[in-house]
Amino acid sequence: MPMIIYQPLQATQQQFVEFWSLRYQDKQEHLYLSNIGQELTEKRILKLYQWKNGTPLSAGKLASVQDNFVKRRIELAKLPPDISANDFLAHFKNGGVIWRIFWLHCWQPTRFPIFDQHVHRATTFISNGVPEEIPKYDPRKIVAYVDRYLPFHAQFATIDRRAVDKALWAFGKFINEVNFPWVSPNVKPVSQGPNAVLGIEPAGTLK
Repeated sequence: MPMIIYQPLQATQQQFVEFWSLRYQDKQEHLYLSNIGQELTEKRILKLYQWKNGTPLSAGKLASVQDNFVKRRIELAKLPPDISANDFLAHFKNGGVIWRIFWLHCWQPTRFPIFDQHVHRATTFISNGVPEEIPKYDPRKIVAYVDRYLPFHAQFATIDRRAVDKALWAFGKFINEVNFPWVSPNVKPVSQGPNAVLGIEPAGTLK
């Protein structure tokens, strides 16, 4: 009877994205794919925030999305197309940092990636070897996104952006839910250099 254990495997960015993006699961992915990158109508905005929320919006969240994003969508056309993330978030200053960053993503999805607790955890682990939770206070969340996550995500510029998002989300969720072996003497160096990241491979079969 085969019994399998797993160990970390050092990998290239491409290998990391290919491995972890396949482990991303979302039954509502169609809500995102069918509405992102198109004109931000009220219906599309509400569908995108339903996807972001993971469930239908409560009355309070619906009111927040309506007041802070839907009713203000006309303002997007007046903003410089090359506006910085900081300036955009200062302009749309209500509605919660994570949802304001998602609003930024909805406006320019190819320029500004999605941000949440899982991708932050993945970023800090890959960068420093130790996962960190997303900052509690809103100004620090903005700093984490602008100064840390945007430059980090840019390192994956040659890889499909949605696949990168899925991989980082799945990896960040994984290391939060399992007793992940952060340091292992059995790590095999497939790719050396500062841009190497981790996948997981079977360590062997016990017979």
